[in-house]
Amino acid sequence: MWQENCNPLDGSKYLYTMQNMDALQAINDLAESTMDEDQHKEIKAKLARFVLSLIQAFLRTGYYTPTHPESKKARIGLYEEFQSLFIQRDELTFLVRNDTGGQNILIEGILPETQYLDRLMLRGMAEMYIPKFAQFLERKDLLSLSLKNAMARPEFTSFLDVMSEPTFVDTHNKRDKELFSRTLRERGIFNISYIFNEELLAAKRNIPWRAQVALTRLKKDFRTIPLYRNLDAEGRERIKQEIVQDVIRPIRSAEVMYHVLVNSDLAVIKDFTESEIDREVTNSLPDDLLLRTGQTVLDGILNQKESESPQGKLVDLIRIIAPTLYQRDIPGRETLLETCFKKKLIPFEQLPSDTQQKIKLERLTQKFLQYSTNFFNQFDKVQDREKYLQLARTFVKIMPELIRRDRYEETLEIVAHIDRHFSQKKQLSIYAGQILEEIGRGEIPGALKGKFLTEKKEIRQAIAPIFLKLHVGSVPHLISVLKESDDQWVRKHACEILVEIGSLAINFILDALSKKEIGIEATIDIIRVLGEIESDKWIKPLATTLEAYMSHEDASLRGEALWVYYRVLGSGGEKAYLHLLNDRDLGVRKKAVQCLARTKSESALEKFLEMLDKFERSPSEKNQEMETCLFGALAFYGNLEGPGIGILEDFLLETLDRRLSLGPLTFLKKKKSSFSEETVAAICETLGKIGTAKSVPILQKLGKHQGAAWYKKAAEATERIAERQTDLTQDQATL
Repeated sequence: MWQENCNPLDGSKYLYTMQNMDALQAINDLAESTMDEDQHKEIKAKLARFVLSLIQAFLRTGYYTPTHPESKKARIGLYEEFQSLFIQRDELTFLVRNDTGGQNILIEGILPETQYLDRLMLRGMAEMYIPKFAQFLERKDLLSLSLKNAMARPEFTSFLDVMSEPTFVDTHNKRDKELFSRTLRERGIFNISYIFNEELLAAKRNIPWRAQVALTRLKKDFRTIPLYRNLDAEGRERIKQEIVQDVIRPIRSAEVMYHVLVNSDLAVIKDFTESEIDREVTNSLPDDLLLRTGQTVLDGILNQKESESPQGKLVDLIRIIAPTLYQRDIPGRETLLETCFKKKLIPFEQLPSDTQQKIKLERLTQKFLQYSTNFFNQFDKVQDREKYLQLARTFVKIMPELIRRDRYEETLEIVAHIDRHFSQKKQLSIYAGQILEEIGRGEIPGALKGKFLTEKKEIRQAIAPIFLKLHVGSVPHLISVLKESDDQWVRKHACEILVEIGSLAINFILDALSKKEIGIEATIDIIRVLGEIESDKWIKPLATTLEAYMSHEDASLRGEALWVYYRVLGSGGEKAYLHLLNDRDLGVRKKAVQCLARTKSESALEKFLEMLDKFERSPSEKNQEMETCLFGALAFYGNLEGPGIGILEDFLLETLDRRLSLGPLTFLKKKKSSFSEETVAAICETLGKIGTAKSVPILQKLGKHQGAAWYKKAAEATERIAERQTDLTQDQATL
């Protein structure tokens, strides 16, 4: 239903409707429908309901006297709603901000982030009530209004009465403002804070608006302290702390806090100096904001010209912030404090113990780099056990810092000295061995591993000798590199180092392979490197490991395992090679052919010929690649004579004659469409390796087909045969 009412704010007429809908229910429906993904949706819904009720109470009670039934109705449950918003000491603040798009009302407190009122309320309610609320605050000339949850019910009720009294509808002039403030005090309303627009400080300073508001409120609230009766010194200090905490609590921006601290002189009063304000503000900051604000202040110092020595307000601030950071165990404080110390802004004693140790270590490392020759001379001369261990452990302490600085030559020299002492088998060798063990168990191999994984080839090459000198201490970390790295060259390099370390490292590798702890690509790299080991000692254990991988589900891994198996066992693996001729993957089958051909297996030759005969009788494009591989593999057998085929050269020439129509000049026609050009090229290549002069005519004919895939192979084969014939003629002439 529509209803016409007189607006006491400006005397005009305005219309509003509830359309049989309760506004509070509308807000509740909005909260439930639009905030499903919001972790704060419940408190936002409560806040939206309370703000709407508060606005309605301000407006309605302005129409009536405090004792009127409508005024009482507007206040029912309002205090309870207000208190239900809080779980600890806090406050609710309304801020009026003039943005380029118009006037906005912001809400702080209750929620971690500042809220825009028009985004908190249902659009219809926002369009109806926010302009009225903005006008309500504007006519009072209020920039900020804060309600503290310390208010008891009588104080809250009195506050509503004062805010709604017709006397204070408009408080733009100084006299009305003074009367408004005096009335609040006389009625015992102290748990609010407000700022008039004309009170905003720092208008001529280039600082964020929110920092201006905070500074203005600090100064204004500090001035209210004398109004508290019967306060001793301790009580006054407590009130100061509460004021600072209330002002700072809703601020989340380090940039805003930076400007509050830098401009804290604006908030100074007679009994509260600038440095005292800075300390109180710093102490009130939560850990995360304190660290970020400290970093912002430090950045300001670091951005000063290099020729200038740090000085001024920023230095004063960092010397207040740094001790506070030192006293709190805040993650990430170490870097900031260390920088402060190195810039001579704070004393060494204000650094966390870990940072102190780090700096001491850096100094010791620098001293070692300057006088390394003296250090090593002294080290080599030590004969006393305790002195030796002490000096050796000093070297061990600085090694991580040397690695961090990429000083691998010096790192290697340290390890080499200790390793030499161990190898000399003299009195101190047992203690040198003990130190090597401590290095292997400590952080040094891990630091080297980190660099090995991430740095370029030159760094890896510099690290490799250190890993070798650490012997078994390096092995677990190098195995870890094989498991973690996505870079083939990094894995290959790690595996080569492991192999060079020797027996124990190889045992580690084989154990990891047998447990299948390493990824496929890394396993392939490891298998390749292991295939280069020339010691007979490892043939059996390596072959056993490879046999397991030759049935692996991954074809590339099966193929690599097969190839290395051949390199290790040669003809001794014939049974496995024959078995893999039936593998489901073409690549694996082709490798099996290569392995068998290289061992000149007679059983395999018979099998190859059977397969070629089958492919010719039942041609299929899917067999062409395998057929090409088989013809190429025959070259390993030489120009032998075998049952069923006669001389191998004749067999190949007959195959070409059967499957190609070789007419005069360059005429050629394939009789079988499945006889691929690649297969012809493979036959040409084999003839080039085993053929005699009788192969030359057909090769020359094939060599005239420049567009064919076999063209180069035919020409090369002709040349190779001619070279052999020349060599044979020369040999005969010599005889």
